[in-house]
Amino acid sequence: MIGVGDPILEDYTFLIRSSEESVLSVTPPFTSEEMLVQVRNLSTANRSPAWRDTYARLMQTLSANPILKDGAFGITVHPELAVEGRWRSNSNLDWIREEKQNSALLTFPLEFFFANSLYARGDLIIRNDPSFYNDDKPYGTNLPLDVQKLDANMPLKAFISAGGPWWSFQLGRDRLSFGNGRGGNLAISDTPDYYDFARLSLFSPNFKYSLLVTQLPLETPSYFYSEGFQPSQTDPPLLKDTTQRYLYMHRWDLRLWKKLSIGVSEGVMVGNSPLELRFLNPLTVYHSFFSWNDYPRWGTDGDMTGSIVSLDVEWAMGGGISLYGQAVMNQFATPYELEHWPDDNSPNGLGWLGGVEYNSDIAGWRSLFYFEAVYTDPYLYVLSSPFASFIWMRRLSELKSKQLRYTWIGYPEGRDCIELTLGSKMFKSPISLSWALSYLDRGEHTIQWDWKKGSAAVQERTPSGTAEQNWSIATELGWQVIKPLRLTFFGALQWVQNVAHQSGTTAFSTEFAVSAHYIF
Repeated sequence: MIGVGDPILEDYTFLIRSSEESVLSVTPPFTSEEMLVQVRNLSTANRSPAWRDTYARLMQTLSANPILKDGAFGITVHPELAVEGRWRSNSNLDWIREEKQNSALLTFPLEFFFANSLYARGDLIIRNDPSFYNDDKPYGTNLPLDVQKLDANMPLKAFISAGGPWWSFQLGRDRLSFGNGRGGNLAISDTPDYYDFARLSLFSPNFKYSLLVTQLPLETPSYFYSEGFQPSQTDPPLLKDTTQRYLYMHRWDLRLWKKLSIGVSEGVMVGNSPLELRFLNPLTVYHSFFSWNDYPRWGTDGDMTGSIVSLDVEWAMGGGISLYGQAVMNQFATPYELEHWPDDNSPNGLGWLGGVEYNSDIAGWRSLFYFEAVYTDPYLYVLSSPFASFIWMRRLSELKSKQLRYTWIGYPEGRDCIELTLGSKMFKSPISLSWALSYLDRGEHTIQWDWKKGSAAVQERTPSGTAEQNWSIATELGWQVIKPLRLTFFGALQWVQNVAHQSGTTAFSTEFAVSAHYIF
């Protein structure tokens, strides 16, 4: 299984797009067989040096053999040691480089193979808890300096999978990402640290079907709600936590003339119910169930289910240029509803993402340039109950304080934002270079639950209230000093205006990080 964040994914998309074709489906994790189905159909004649080097590297990775083999059984172990240090000049601003982008001190991945059809993996790790990076210190490291803040959720990657030349099935814990977004995707993104899920995929060179079921426990302490939105109903008491919360999603990907790829996803969040067979039917539209009528309501207005629909498009224009876009919706107020029920209507929950990228060989460098724009409504991902909303939660390791970590399932910045990003990535062994210039305009709505209905909510626009404006430029240099060892240098500048949406001041920060990785 080739997971989210694996460098081989950059090789995979580069080979296809620089061949002037569109990628059928950017929905990792992928099986090696699924990637080979696409790559084997590419012509290798008259290709650039960067293309040939990338092709050879990818084929070598996908055909790797276990280090220990006994008949149908094989095992591979490649421990990785990583040491990192970082510093910032202004500890009042968040780190640009998030903790998810920083490796564990020690990763011990165990991979098991059975008869070329069954695969299992579990990563044993020593890693700091995410809360370790959310302090007010000007420096940080991945060294376990505080034993109480070791990540006790280990493993963050553990699953079993099976597959063949046209299908794959994965059950366990891993990261997910559905779409082309460079900064994240609108429907299913790798914003969460992990998902616990079951996933079935059927694929061919120009068609793919995926069924995803992921379990998303949720707990709602008082700080989960914005000021004035904490519920007070006690008779009967409102639901505060559940482990029986599931997102069911199916997706169809279709490629036409090898130039135009279209992906349609549809899902339903069921806030408090055991696993249900009816949502596993691949030929039934989830909206047709009217499922909001089948569960007790949360208070007077709260539905315990919520729907989400997304559309992904990629068009290979030629010359290494590709256009891509995403649209997502979890709520839409029709003109008829706005006219007849203006004070009893739900606000829109829409999001849009669009971008253009250019893939080419520049003096032997595998090169990518891209521009991306994102817009999300103030009430995207949020519905009339927290349990129907598209929010992910995990427990942190500070057991005494019982801290919880919340993120969006979709775009990392979530709702109520406008973001523009211009960037580039280049690679030529043993050097990799990247940079990104970003502008973020963020409104006052955050991860806290504050859904409301009526004309005032319907009329809100992004960014809401007093916006935070953020300019940042980040650059990264990677250098593979010797074959199993690589060094990474990261530097960033950041400007922020209207911090906390109140002060109206301008803040500035410089950030720098260096890390060393050794793979045994």
